[in-house]
Amino acid sequence: MQGLKEKKYLVNGRKRFDPLAVLFSLGLLGAVLVSAVGTDAVLDSANGGSTLFGDSRSFFFVVGGTLGVLLFQFDIETFFRTFVLVVRSLIASPTAHASKAMDELDESIVSGGSILDLRDGDEIRGELLNDIVHMIRERLFYEEIEDFVATRVSSLFLIRQEAVALLNKGAKIAPALGLLGTVIGLIEMLKSLDDPSGIGPAMSLALMTTAFGSILGSLVFTPLAGRLEHHNRMYVETHKQLMNRIGILMRRQDRQLEAVRMNRKLETTS
Repeated sequence: MQGLKEKKYLVNGRKRFDPLAVLFSLGLLGAVLVSAVGTDAVLDSANGGSTLFGDSRSFFFVVGGTLGVLLFQFDIETFFRTFVLVVRSLIASPTAHASKAMDELDESIVSGGSILDLRDGDEIRGELLNDIVHMIRERLFYEEIEDFVATRVSSLFLIRQEAVALLNKGAKIAPALGLLGTVIGLIEMLKSLDDPSGIGPAMSLALMTTAFGSILGSLVFTPLAGRLEHHNRMYVETHKQLMNRIGILMRRQDRQLEAVRMNRKLETTS
């Protein structure tokens, strides 16, 4: 089996998690921020000086406003699921849960084994391969099993798509709130022309809200949404390949049963 994999006779399309890619991308995004801010400002903030992004009013306006609008459109449960999916996307592959089943199915296909030998299938336990074996023992047709798996996958895929939709919404809302903060800051600045002490805070609000909105939209929400969307495609395609392997084993089993029936029929007639 290992030799077959090395010769690439068996290709299941599984993409392994690459921590170097995640670390490199995060480091690159951090370098982009440092280059935009300037190394002098970063060193000054590290030495206890005032930070360039230390405007709490602008930060709360953009971040708090974005979260408020998203909560209005979605719900807390969707927020929690999105957070969990984002964390999982950074530390694991979306196909990791199916990798063991894929290897077992490949082994069974090559060795000429039966799918019924892979699991007990005594009852439904929530583990996909076990549940499929249970349904086979209950004499369900392949089409019925395929519909069951498709329903389960589509329900989980819907949750993953909701997370992508939330992140895409955030990528649009944050820059829009940044522009709104800029307009409010400019209005305050115009009103403070007679009072020079009020021009600085107003100008800070005008500029920093745009900066926070751009950072949140371009460097946080958009990359995370793209990563989850890519993982969603991998998730669906992996289950398609899983069902193709199960179909091969089920057709083989049907042929074996048919051969047994024919032999028994010949024995009874003779």
